[in-house]
Amino acid sequence: MAIKELRLDLVPKLRRLDVEARKHILSKILEGEFSTMFKGHGIEFSGFREYTPNDDAHFIDWAASLRAKDVLIREYEPFKNFRVFILLDVSNSMLFSSQEKLKVEYAAELASSLSLALLSSDISVGLGMFTDILVARVEPNTGRKNILQINKLLSNPGNYGGRFDLKRIAQVTKSLLKEKCMIIIISDFLGLEEGWIKSLLLLGRDNDLIGIMVRDHRDRELPRSGLIVVEDPYSKEKLYVDAGKYHKLYKDHVLKEEAKIKNAFEKMHGGFVLLETKDDFYMPLVKLFKRKAHMLQIAT
Repeated sequence: MAIKELRLDLVPKLRRLDVEARKHILSKILEGEFSTMFKGHGIEFSGFREYTPNDDAHFIDWAASLRAKDVLIREYEPFKNFRVFILLDVSNSMLFSSQEKLKVEYAAELASSLSLALLSSDISVGLGMFTDILVARVEPNTGRKNILQINKLLSNPGNYGGRFDLKRIAQVTKSLLKEKCMIIIISDFLGLEEGWIKSLLLLGRDNDLIGIMVRDHRDRELPRSGLIVVEDPYSKEKLYVDAGKYHKLYKDHVLKEEAKIKNAFEKMHGGFVLLETKDDFYMPLVKLFKRKAHMLQIAT
């Protein structure tokens, strides 16, 4: 399924926020939560120093302290070279909407905003747009040039539409990334094939994973009554359904499926958040990275 035009609002979406709100969002996500997340994870260890009351006790190395007969804290090289790779699902099921925007338009704005925020903090960011193949990609890097390349790919209607195979993309991504990354997967996670969890586990063995599920309200709930037409986004097969008869059954199935996907990411010690296209994505992202930072503190 091809699309002829995109209704994207990339950088301007950030500009419309007042200065204080922008500062709050960026500081919460980057200066606070991201620095905590990356410190000590995928970063080279640089040595020990004596613990002070102002230090985070999570970074005390008790084994080294016992040997030195003093309380020592681990120190690491700055996390500014940490790499983030955003995998954006642009398959046919993402080209749906019962709201103002297609799921993929909402997801593209999210990917752009997140990329800009990360690059503003000198974190290397890359992008991969995928269906059952990697349609387009930008290698993780820093600087203004990268956000321009990312937004150029996001703004190209030719990069959207196709089948969906997360299992294959996980394998391709693992072979492409030569250094450890935080991989953020943005998708509706519809049409998952058997074995996808195993593929993500392999990808997450050397990388940190975060799942951002983007769904339309109609992905989650049918109307309470009436005869409706549902269409397979890939085969185009149509089915007439009595919404009232299947409303509860459909909703129960969706909730079970969403819980399974969420649990899969949590078992990999990854972050996960579910977003609906009718809602703003900023504060849910802040909460997501706060939880992720807390999880990594506990694991340290």
